[in-house]
Amino acid sequence: MKRRFNLIWGILLCCLVIAIGARKGLAVGYLKFEQEFGGKGSSNGRFSNKIHLTFSYDGEIYVSDTTHKCVYLLTTDGEYKSQISNTTLGGSVILTNPNDIAVDREKNIYVADTALHHIAETDNPKIYRYAPCVHKFTSDGTFLVTYYITNVDSKSYKLAPSPVSLMVDNEGKSAFAIKLSGFNRELRIDVDRLGQLYVLDPYKGKSSIPSAFIHKFSIDGEKILSFASYGQDNGELDKEASDLVLDNDGNVLIADTNNHRVVKFDPDGNFLLNMGGGRRGRGNGEFTKPLTLAVLADGTVLVKDASQFKRHLGGIPAGGALTLVSPAGVGLADLLSDPLHPERDLLGRNTIFPDLPLNDIAGSDLLDRRLRLLEESEYLRLYETTMLADEAENKAEAAEDLKAAAVRATIYHRIIGRVQKFDSYGNYKGRTIYQVNKQSEKHHDLSFLDLDSMGHLYMRDGSELTIRKYAIEGFTIKPSQMNAVYKTNVNTYDNEYIEDYEDLDLRPDLKHNSSQFRSGANLFWNYDLSERTNFMLADAATYSEQDSLYYIPTRAEDANDFNSHSWDNNLVTNLKFITNPNPYNYKELNLYAERKDGYTYKLDKGAYPELNRQKNEDDGVVRSISMGGNWDIFKNVNLWVQYSDFNPAWNSHNMTRRYYDASGDPYMVFASKNKSRTWTSELTIKF
Repeated sequence: MKRRFNLIWGILLCCLVIAIGARKGLAVGYLKFEQEFGGKGSSNGRFSNKIHLTFSYDGEIYVSDTTHKCVYLLTTDGEYKSQISNTTLGGSVILTNPNDIAVDREKNIYVADTALHHIAETDNPKIYRYAPCVHKFTSDGTFLVTYYITNVDSKSYKLAPSPVSLMVDNEGKSAFAIKLSGFNRELRIDVDRLGQLYVLDPYKGKSSIPSAFIHKFSIDGEKILSFASYGQDNGELDKEASDLVLDNDGNVLIADTNNHRVVKFDPDGNFLLNMGGGRRGRGNGEFTKPLTLAVLADGTVLVKDASQFKRHLGGIPAGGALTLVSPAGVGLADLLSDPLHPERDLLGRNTIFPDLPLNDIAGSDLLDRRLRLLEESEYLRLYETTMLADEAENKAEAAEDLKAAAVRATIYHRIIGRVQKFDSYGNYKGRTIYQVNKQSEKHHDLSFLDLDSMGHLYMRDGSELTIRKYAIEGFTIKPSQMNAVYKTNVNTYDNEYIEDYEDLDLRPDLKHNSSQFRSGANLFWNYDLSERTNFMLADAATYSEQDSLYYIPTRAEDANDFNSHSWDNNLVTNLKFITNPNPYNYKELNLYAERKDGYTYKLDKGAYPELNRQKNEDDGVVRSISMGGNWDIFKNVNLWVQYSDFNPAWNSHNMTRRYYDASGDPYMVFASKNKSRTWTSELTIKF
């Protein structure tokens, strides 16, 4: 028995060692909350729902608010300091569509915007043109200069059929304003140590005339060069490129979103390298639509992509049943099944055809339908469908009701995001992961916002419009990252039967009293060691007692007293590695172990020992273990291996039964002791 206990705990220790080794090898980091600031409002550090952030070299925070048409200056703690708005500018320049923002070493502020520019040498009427631009301000908010991305004085235009609107100029005269396609497009900007401005204008990729994506301006506002064209080759960008950042050497890094890579240029616009390989993926060093970049002081490049991993378990079935899954499928109760794939349990076992092997694909496709960690989309589709079906005035209320119902019916729902790290040569260095608890009233609406050069991550609350700042820290066990369900139950009953047969008196001819006590507890515990490594532990325990007295007054020597007590405990552990998270080439490795222990004692004896000392005494035990692995060797090739030591092999408990006669002397012993050891393996290949 001791050897078997050592074996099962040895397996668990091995799982833990593997997890820790995987964690070290993958350099997993987590986030630590530091502060919260902002919120709904229109002044003094309150924001709208459309903002951009940037940070000075000493950590001060700058917020560009597109809706409120202003720029807020905040302390490192997020406290309001001052602002730049059309009121403070006094007409020197007008903010119309402020979006991306940057700060140089002198704390001059650069804001991407849309300007209304008077085309030179046009009069009676004057002609104005809306065009994307970048405004430059001093640290105290004084306007300095405007950088125009296109040639705004070009006269190669036509008043018709171009979008033209009639307006009144500053002199009260009629004028025309031209709004060419993309006039209010958003730019991405950054400033190098010399005060030279770089502008990413991906909209140009949509033009039928090839144009450069990136523009470099001198400190005086003169355009120095333009580079990077549309395409997928080295040095080319997709039209949805989403971010630009400069490293410590002045090199230019671009989040080439739809090409699933980060492209690096030198300060003169020469192509240097690609990070991520340019192939959509969710593995280490691969990207699924990179969105945001940051460069740390040591040159480390942080990349946030759109990849999201989900941990979701639906509601407990009607009646509150919570069941436990056995990988071996022998002798254990049910545990928790995944509602996204109801025909499979958490370890991939077929629950519709329970007699099929663990990796049998009859009835459903195991290799394609086992638990997948796909991008979050279920709620969004559900909400949008409902909102479109309702009347306009009930849209928001219907969506919120639907969301609340989904939350109430769900045991846990976590979304895991990641930020990957690369060195200056494009080599993968590790990543940081974070969770959003979609069932938390405070945190369910958090979404990624930005990164700073100190490695902090900023999350935005879409409901309250607050900003939460997090620091990266090493691996640690946190209660907030755990998903657990515990269920306990207690049942008791007492019954008394009294019968008087067909005679002339009311004296009872039979008395039968019985009572029973039963209690149970189920625990399901789930922990994400990383976005691709998950540890699950489930335990189901039961204890019961029973007492019964059967008495016939006229035959007291035949009165029978029966009592029993028993306990059973089932323990299942599983360590899951997502070896390839790509949903079209999905592979995983499961290592699992289970243990069942139980004990039963029964005593059936005469109720009055002075009349009858006959009795039957039973005691039985069960000690069984099983361990195995389930490995997707290739996308369509699965190997299952399992070792089992079942004790007993066939019946519920190995029993020893002792019989005593009416004088109390033993006269017979019966024992049932059997066990089996089995190795099982299966190879499944899908064509």
